[in-house]
Amino acid sequence: MTVKKTKKAVTKFFETKRETFEGIQEASFQRSEKLLVDMLKEKVGTINYPFPPFVPIVLAWIFIILFPLAFILDPSFSSSFDVSTQRIIGFYLPLLATALIFFINQKVLVRSCIFKKHYVRYFIYNCLLLIALLLLREVAFFLTDRSAGDGIVEFFTNYCFSAIKGHFGIRTVITFTLMVSFVCITSVLYNIVLRQTLKAFLQREKKNMELQYELDFLKNQLSPHFLFNTLNNISALIAIDPKRAEESMAKLSKLLRVMLYQTSDATIPITEDIDILQKYAELEKLRLDEKYDMKFNIDLEDENFQIAPLIAMPLVENAIKHSVNPNGESFAHISIVQKGNQVTIETENSNFPRKAKSNAGGLGLATFKKRLELLYPSHYKYETRLDGNVYRSKLEIITD
Repeated sequence: MTVKKTKKAVTKFFETKRETFEGIQEASFQRSEKLLVDMLKEKVGTINYPFPPFVPIVLAWIFIILFPLAFILDPSFSSSFDVSTQRIIGFYLPLLATALIFFINQKVLVRSCIFKKHYVRYFIYNCLLLIALLLLREVAFFLTDRSAGDGIVEFFTNYCFSAIKGHFGIRTVITFTLMVSFVCITSVLYNIVLRQTLKAFLQREKKNMELQYELDFLKNQLSPHFLFNTLNNISALIAIDPKRAEESMAKLSKLLRVMLYQTSDATIPITEDIDILQKYAELEKLRLDEKYDMKFNIDLEDENFQIAPLIAMPLVENAIKHSVNPNGESFAHISIVQKGNQVTIETENSNFPRKAKSNAGGLGLATFKKRLELLYPSHYKYETRLDGNVYRSKLEIITD
């Protein structure tokens, strides 16, 4: 009953702290990613050779083994401490044995026994390791204590696991048992934490890959949608003014060339994105009346400010598309202001919405909102309102 209550309490604690732990874990992943990116950006030095992954571990253990020798072999330390072969063995043997048992548990026993719920087998294996460790200790001490002529018979009959010479006792067994138990507990906890961390990392990478795939899919949808609208406009213009339609095709060709080479990256300078918007607006204006009022207000603090390509295109498209009033004033005003790490895109246009067709999918705005969620989650604000005959939209984006 007590075990169940303890398990329930531990589960409840981790459930209540899940969000906090996930935040800490995500921050750790981001720091590691940033470190790797910074390392990849570094210029290649004189050493550019692949090293086996165990090299850092070997170097660490060399340090652990050699560092105590600086004290053991120091004259001032040796004068107050009886430095003997047996004492050195007594110091290093548990250290190296701990490393060996941890390695065996880490690489073999925990995975094959604990995670497969073979607990009795795990206990038996570690008991055998404990006995082997104690036997190894006895052999090492015997080799330093033995007299001339002492051999294997003397070892097993009068020395091994004997308290006669004061090198072995119940305290030795208790000490090594506690040490092996501590190593086992540490190995199990280490494996659990490592497994959970790797699992969380893989899930995170899988989610990122899925988001990137969806984002690429939406980006690929965006250009055909833009092209479809523009070709429709030019098609309508051919019957009215063939010369202007020809000019439109030439401008469309230039615009598509720009879009082909500039929008493949995750982000582009805001000036390049604005240039695409203005070229698109020029194309749209060719089919409109000369009195149509089209204005761009640009205020940039940093012309190299990075932004997702074509993120504002649906706003410009809809501002123009729903502003044409054949019986009154028509206008579309676009304002793009960038200050610090924030960019604000505002549109206002005369409100004369077209009647929606039954098969219209609304791909532009649907894609626009989805891209915002994927590219700038919790870092954007989008709102629209209708003031009389003027439709206004406002998009604020804050970048990291």
